[in-house]
Amino acid sequence: MNMTLRTSLLAAPVAALLINTGAHAIIVLGNGEALNLDALMAMTDRRVQINDKIFNFESYTSSSFDTSKISIIGFVSVATNEFGLHNVGFDLTGPLGDGFPGDGHVQEANLQYSVEVEQSAYQNGVRLCDARATFNGDAFGEGSYSKVDETIIDLDTNTFLGELSVFSIQNTTPLIQLTDEKNFCDIYHSAGYRAFEVNKDMKFLAAMA
Repeated sequence: MNMTLRTSLLAAPVAALLINTGAHAIIVLGNGEALNLDALMAMTDRRVQINDKIFNFESYTSSSFDTSKISIIGFVSVATNEFGLHNVGFDLTGPLGDGFPGDGHVQEANLQYSVEVEQSAYQNGVRLCDARATFNGDAFGEGSYSKVDETIIDLDTNTFLGELSVFSIQNTTPLIQLTDEKNFCDIYHSAGYRAFEVNKDMKFLAAMA
């Protein structure tokens, strides 16, 4: 089964500016454009620019899911927010799930990455505020689950900001949450952030064959 995990970020403008630094060539993805994760992780420079955000894919670990079958797809919302800015992020898509139902083993994967506001946008006052996770996964049978947890840190201060969780858990009373969102500017009364460090932890268990 192919599953898609979407990470998207909402930016807001503020007045602060920073001095420019040198630019480097990176991969650029438009809305709907795909990049194979295996090809990306084989590169020395794993930065991907999507609109005004730069994602640096630091590590991927899994004994369950082959990177050659997983893709990163750029996402840029058609509509803009009240500041005239797009929601920007990426879809992680591929055969993510428990391919060995009933064996009792959890299939896992972990993706570590950072996201920052592109420098010229940052100089123009754009900041990170809102993080959102969306999941189209499912689970079938008592005790089965599909879940993704994201831990988000302010990269500049190494301060924990919060967690996002999306899941489908099948118990006597099923628990399903396919979207989660937090606005850290509202939570911490902040003017916004330059960059986040994100750990995406994925777990899948098909309890019944």
